[in-house]
Amino acid sequence: MATSPNTSTLSKKKDESFLEKIGTLGRKKKTKEALELQEEGKNAIESPTSPTTADVGPEGYFLEENEERSIIDPTSRDDPKVRELIKLLLEWINDVLADDRIIVKDIEEDLFDGQILQKLIEKLAKIKVEVPEVSQSEQGQKQKLRVILEVINNILNLPQLGTWNQQKWSVDSVHSKNLVAILHLLVALVRHFRAPIRLPENVQVFLVVVQKREGMLQPRKVAEDITGTNEDVGGKFERDAFDTLFDHAPDKLNLVKKTLVTFVNKQLMKVNLEVQDIHSQFHDGVYLVLLMGLLEGYFVPLHSFHLTPTEFDQKVHNVGFAFELMQDAGLPKPKSRAEDVVNLDLKCTLRVLYNIFTKYKDSTVA
Repeated sequence: MATSPNTSTLSKKKDESFLEKIGTLGRKKKTKEALELQEEGKNAIESPTSPTTADVGPEGYFLEENEERSIIDPTSRDDPKVRELIKLLLEWINDVLADDRIIVKDIEEDLFDGQILQKLIEKLAKIKVEVPEVSQSEQGQKQKLRVILEVINNILNLPQLGTWNQQKWSVDSVHSKNLVAILHLLVALVRHFRAPIRLPENVQVFLVVVQKREGMLQPRKVAEDITGTNEDVGGKFERDAFDTLFDHAPDKLNLVKKTLVTFVNKQLMKVNLEVQDIHSQFHDGVYLVLLMGLLEGYFVPLHSFHLTPTEFDQKVHNVGFAFELMQDAGLPKPKSRAEDVVNLDLKCTLRVLYNIFTKYKDSTVA
């Protein structure tokens, strides 16, 4: 029996409708599973062990077994100390980059791709980081960021990326705009380069760490220290005579500088050297090393220090070596760090020189 066109068409539509229904059911099932997993994640984070809501986005809940994801507790962002720290760091970055007319407004949004970090470390360490130009792709940004972070880790004398499981920042964490990682990185730079700012002490943020175990998301709350006490890093910030001179007696400060230059040149002229700018001529450590040798009456082996240093680390080595010679000669350990002098911190340089001056000013060495 022949099938009428209308019957054939109706049967075909029924088949198509059935297939569409199956496809729709499949999509609905996947969507339902995704929503359930997302809801599971939200419920875990919003459980009594973590009373605040932490929004990591839907992708944050799709974790592999035993995989962890951490997010900052929203209440930590509003902590006065955290806000003060962020404000200070922004002001410091903008001050360092003022000559480049770069204005950073948001630590997370402006630093994640490495552009600002590159400019910052180039200024601080007085180096040039060879990296590709601006890249819009995520892969290109991460490749550039990796180079920059490896340079920073090298300067900070930290292991290279991926070799230390306690590393507080990484390519992925910085690129994903992880506030905690970025704060750790900037605080490390501030302390290493002895930035002229005083970090608020004992800044702490709380993290909600979610781990997937046996198919369930298990949250826990963890405290993360961003800054400790200033004494922990050797910065007691005790005011001394040089603080007073800089703040209230610039005329007397100039007299002190002239006195120190005269004292230093009396020794350095023995080897046909002369200091004209006390602010810049000691920052590489060479004159400090030679000065100690001349004052103590011995020749300093040239292999012990860098005679023509060009790299930051070489200069730090020289100043540190000069500090060792001072202590060998019975002088107290300098309050300043070697990095202070290398970074052209005049107050710290004057403290070092005055320390030497007080011991040898009455010396009869010709």
